[in-house]
Amino acid sequence: MSSVMVKHGHPAAVILQVADQLHADVIVMGTHGKGALEYTFLGSVAKRVVRKSRVPVLLVPLLD
Repeated sequence: MSSVMVKHGHPAAVILQVADQLHADVIVMGTHGKGALEYTFLGSVAKRVVRKSRVPVLLVPLLD
């Protein structure tokens, strides 16, 4: 089954909220694949989701 969902709000908060609503077993997210130094200084959505998620988060680096 495939579906598309469009939500408005702060991305990390919305992702976590929807994951809870769907009783998700895992969250899969793409990242920009920047180095560790840039990741440390960015307040990225992926970083916030990883820190606050109750379920495992799989981060997939996007290819250039």
